[in-house]
Amino acid sequence: MKKAIITLSILFGGLLIINPINNTTFAEGTKGSQIKINAIESGAEVVEELNKEQAEAVLKIYNPNIEYIFQGDENNFGYLKDNNLEGYVFLGNVEGDLGYFVNKDTAKVYYFHPSGYLEIIL
Repeated sequence: MKKAIITLSILFGGLLIINPINNTTFAEGTKGSQIKINAIESGAEVVEELNKEQAEAVLKIYNPNIEYIFQGDENNFGYLKDNNLEGYVFLGNVEGDLGYFVNKDTAKVYYFHPSGYLEIIL
């Protein structure tokens, strides 16, 4: 039994050396990815980067009862620029000082504060 396990391990390791796994992609259950899937299914054009209006639409899907006010993009917030994050920042018309950051590449939504607080929501 030990010989079989060792042999299989060596064979599997050899396969990885010959044909390495370069681009492993994992599925993520986010509303942003769901939007892209729905767009593909409906025949709509899928963009690689969100624009400001599309980012706001993602937020409206997350919570349609809030009015979102655009505050800027990564160029307006040093924390985002320093961490190589690209996207759009919105404030919700609600009490509190947390805004929303929508990543333009992944359509993921985060709670955001310019002091450096960033927590994923979707």
